[in-house]
Amino acid sequence: MTKEEFDGLIKKNLVAVLGDACFGYVLAKKYPNYFSREAFAIFIDEMKSGYHRAFCSYDAGKGSELKEQTGRYGKTPPKMASVASSSRFCYLALRDGADGLGGSGEVEFEHECRIKGIDGIAPQLDAFIPNESIYVEVKCHEIFDAHHVVMKIKYWDLLFGVDNAFGLPNLPKVQDETFTIGHETFNLSKASTMFDIKQFLCHLLGIASRKEADKPAKLVYLFFKPRLDTADEQRAMDEVFCELQHEIRAIFASPPIRRFTEKNNIQLTAVAEYASIMERLSPHNRMMLFPV
Repeated sequence: MTKEEFDGLIKKNLVAVLGDACFGYVLAKKYPNYFSREAFAIFIDEMKSGYHRAFCSYDAGKGSELKEQTGRYGKTPPKMASVASSSRFCYLALRDGADGLGGSGEVEFEHECRIKGIDGIAPQLDAFIPNESIYVEVKCHEIFDAHHVVMKIKYWDLLFGVDNAFGLPNLPKVQDETFTIGHETFNLSKASTMFDIKQFLCHLLGIASRKEADKPAKLVYLFFKPRLDTADEQRAMDEVFCELQHEIRAIFASPPIRRFTEKNNIQLTAVAEYASIMERLSPHNRMMLFPV
């Protein structure tokens, strides 16, 4: 399954509920797997009036989720207008509360998590639940990208420095601007991964920098798994998530990740919302991917 096929299946389910008229964002060309400009404007107005704090977070967030993007080839639609937007999914899943993740109280969206001693743009987590110290990273069609563990050199000492918290060997710093960590370090033997390990390492470092060492925290990965009408489509989707779960279990159980999370009192969880369309996460539509 490709990213475009995945997006198309999500749109197909949405069309069955909403009709076809509210899709197709038009700029220099039409983007069929995005909501239309008019439908997206209604979505934003509803967010402003009903979930104003969430709107302010997304409006001011470094991801620019609500704004049209300008790239080398001209303008593209706002990220959150995509039918498979992870920020849209995060908002819809958690805007009415995080009881589906065992959390309580209001959810903060677009949560900065700066790593101690590291300058530049801080890692951004999709959501944070202060009452239970639950940090949430949300993924949708990003699992179809090819991910590699390529880190900026400023992270070297945190990963390979003396007494690093991952238990990795102390190595002389390379002279390049970036360095690569092989997937075998995380119990995998793949050329690329569905799970973004580089981002995961930054999130772990950011959480460890923010919390008090003796207090527990939880990092939850939340994925969207569409419930599909036909057996063939559902079988293909099941295969995708079976592979994703295999990666997550291998990575989370790898020696450096286990050492870091135990040292910093961070619990890891991965769940998927299994529903026809994106909706509030609850125990009824939640699938556990890790632990199982």
